[in-house]
Amino acid sequence: MFDVVCVGSATQDVFIKSDLSKIISINDVLAEKSFLCYDYGAKVNIDNIEFLTGGGASNTAASFARLGRSCAVVGKVGRDDDAGKRVIDELKTEGVDVSFVAYSGSQQTGYSVILVSYEGDRTVLTFRGANNTFDEHDLDWKVLDETKWLYMSGLSGRSAEMAVTLAQRAHEKNVNLAFNPGSTQLKTRIKGLKPILSVTDILLMNREEAEMVTGLQAVRRHIDSQRCTQCGKCLEVCESGVFQMSDQGIVSRGLDMCNRCGECLKACPNGALVVEPWLYNMIEIFRALLDTGVKMAVITDGKAGAQVCDGKNLYFFPSYNAPVVDTLGAGDAFASAFVAGVIRDGDIARGLQLGTANSSSVIRYFGAKAGLLTMEEAEELIKKNESEKIYFVRKTPFDAPVQT
Repeated sequence: MFDVVCVGSATQDVFIKSDLSKIISINDVLAEKSFLCYDYGAKVNIDNIEFLTGGGASNTAASFARLGRSCAVVGKVGRDDDAGKRVIDELKTEGVDVSFVAYSGSQQTGYSVILVSYEGDRTVLTFRGANNTFDEHDLDWKVLDETKWLYMSGLSGRSAEMAVTLAQRAHEKNVNLAFNPGSTQLKTRIKGLKPILSVTDILLMNREEAEMVTGLQAVRRHIDSQRCTQCGKCLEVCESGVFQMSDQGIVSRGLDMCNRCGECLKACPNGALVVEPWLYNMIEIFRALLDTGVKMAVITDGKAGAQVCDGKNLYFFPSYNAPVVDTLGAGDAFASAFVAGVIRDGDIARGLQLGTANSSSVIRYFGAKAGLLTMEEAEELIKKNESEKIYFVRKTPFDAPVQT
């Protein structure tokens, strides 16, 4: 019996880093978007190039295995190409069961070109290849009788068509489902995803994906004016001067000034402070996701860490400070370690610690697997960051309308 079976893509990845890349940001009062750019028509010098393996199922399976979970991978690669052989060989080395992998005689293994900026963030150009042709005929459905958890990552092409069936069959067999939707699923929005979300135990997305699915926008409003009595307690305890009194009442001055101490939340007597000022307010997004039947929603937000809501409590946890070489795979590293923590301990807080540790290690290296941690390594990194605490916003975040 496997602890978890990972379903999704497997790819050959080539990482290209150039310090001549440019990042253009467009901001407004509520949000910002950034674009990775190069001079049009120019020949751009490359500073570093790496050939590695990736893909949602491949990355998470390797991570679960390193964290001590028995794991199998389900996906499709090219039958006779070097990329497919490399993916399979690497997973075998990690201790992942590959007996449920299907092989295509007509399509090559998926391939991605990752353009890495000087900051370490990236844009990905993806050729889906064999991943797009994986369907119900390729899947040995007996795998659902041999696992406690199913981790379903992005499915595209024909494979996307079986996502609902796979989720529903897992539910019928009492297999827990962790779901990290890919671009094909995200485009169907919350209505299209509901048949899967209704049987999902843990939903994992980043902020941009959650905004896309729900059609809602995370905002930088941290104070619920309906709850705030303007008592001034947050002004008194905040050493950074984040809060100020205005004609409209108490307002926060931005994400960058907050030192993440959590004292403002403790001081607020009425729960008017919805989240700390270093975070985006995502309560309405959580409300929409959990209304579909999802038991627990996890939303990551890069440097701002992660937020989790199970309908009763809202947890948020900051990222660890780490030098950034490449952010690709950080989401898979966080998600797999979070789920591994929940599987092992049944504890959201522990899952957040493990996920944060794993992702902070992965971003130090090129590729999605080089920095993956064992459970012992993760525990050691958590101890080094003991000052980072789990913060509750309030016990019942949906007990009253929240102004956003």
